[in-house]
Amino acid sequence: MRHLLAIFALGLAFGIAGCGGGSEGGGPLENALGYLPADSPFAATLATDVDGKQVKAIEKILGRFPFAGQVRGQLNEALEQQDLDFEKDLKPALGNEFVVGALDAKSFTADDSEARVIGAIQAKDKGALEKLLEKAKVKEIGEKDGAKLYSTSDGDAAAIDDDVFLVGNNRQDLEAAIDRHEGDDQMTEDRLNEALEGLPEDALVRTFVDVKQLLDTDPDTADARKVEYVSAMRDFGLTASFAEDEVDVDFRLGTEAEGLEDADLPFAPGEQSPPVIEADGEVGFGLRDPAQIFRFGETTGQAIDPAAFGQYEAGKRQLERQLDLSFEDDVLAQLAGDVSATTSIDGKFGVRSALTDAPAFERTLAKIARALPAISGGAIGRVLPPKGAGGLYSLVTQDGVTLFFGVIGESFVLANDQAKAQEASDAPTAAVEGAKGAITMRADAERVATSALQAFGGESGLGAIGGALFTGPLGEITGSMAIDTDAVTGNVRLTFD
Repeated sequence: MRHLLAIFALGLAFGIAGCGGGSEGGGPLENALGYLPADSPFAATLATDVDGKQVKAIEKILGRFPFAGQVRGQLNEALEQQDLDFEKDLKPALGNEFVVGALDAKSFTADDSEARVIGAIQAKDKGALEKLLEKAKVKEIGEKDGAKLYSTSDGDAAAIDDDVFLVGNNRQDLEAAIDRHEGDDQMTEDRLNEALEGLPEDALVRTFVDVKQLLDTDPDTADARKVEYVSAMRDFGLTASFAEDEVDVDFRLGTEAEGLEDADLPFAPGEQSPPVIEADGEVGFGLRDPAQIFRFGETTGQAIDPAAFGQYEAGKRQLERQLDLSFEDDVLAQLAGDVSATTSIDGKFGVRSALTDAPAFERTLAKIARALPAISGGAIGRVLPPKGAGGLYSLVTQDGVTLFFGVIGESFVLANDQAKAQEASDAPTAAVEGAKGAITMRADAERVATSALQAFGGESGLGAIGGALFTGPLGEITGSMAIDTDAVTGNVRLTFD
């Protein structure tokens, strides 16, 4: 199966790399989905129309890179090694969506077994499909209701059912799929669209996972399912779509809203988005209302292990008495604003969180800092006080890691480098264009990629080469994620110059 799938993927890749053609796109997705069971926990589709908008968009993106011609040459050589010609052997069979899906949740989640899957595509040309299998040197082993069955060199099974090409882990699963296609227990296009609600319909890749079914099937998730939000999870859908100057990955995790409240959500609800720090060659992140994440963590701990949570609560109350503070009022209530963070390729990071009352939090921080070594149970070796007004605390762990933290201006700052802490406090922030929700991200993709190549390939000269060949066409990468009681939705976008 891996060999046969590789041939189809190679053909699609060759078409993407810029080999023209003339067949029309689109096709009977419902027919291919019909070989999967109605309750399949996972299904994905891949558009194979090399003349369609998605593939043409990828062609134009690749054309921005000077190595595109070399890639096409290598793909052509790979086809020749398989004794295949793209125009004669592969293209006539492509055009419709290729479908792959899981047959059951148990094998899909098990660690000690191979997931049982079926792949299917309705070929544009049945004759071309039969010739393609001949060149793949598969062995015909019988028939099933008029469908020809084949065995591959690696022990998997394949079939041609009328004009549909099928692959599976074994003959038994493949014959069951052929029977299923004639019955009522079928995956449908309506089911796929339901799982992918709100996501692009014309994407190159579309995939969904029945999260609820997988959670209910896997005994290792029993504790997680005690958390109200986790038990409310339903379908997860993800798509990847291309335009001439960008690629978008969109996703949606649906939840059963009945019974859920905003307080049950893992991060702050709503579409309002925090800004991110602008720093050359670094990745900036934004988070609105970080206290929501902490409260969700407490709720999760209480649901999973009430006894341990009770001990945690007792310890927290004792600590509050010792330090003469309220964790809710003096810490969490202070962190109700936006958090901005930045990280670089060399591992240095800086975080700043807006405070509602900076002088009050500075007093709270002094109390906490003195108690940190005892609170950590020995993980923290020592905490050094600030040197002078406006200075930062230095926290040294037993592993030798040093962190710097304190109040600068109206913000709490945390970093693993003293200069980085000051940079994080002073750096300007800006909104992320098109962002929706409490979590945001942005970076100059070209500068980040160049920094990475220089850091990890500098000695070999890859950094310099990469600046010219790999990173030049890259633009900006942005992302955001929003949540409400109905769903988590998000987008990651990479643009090209």
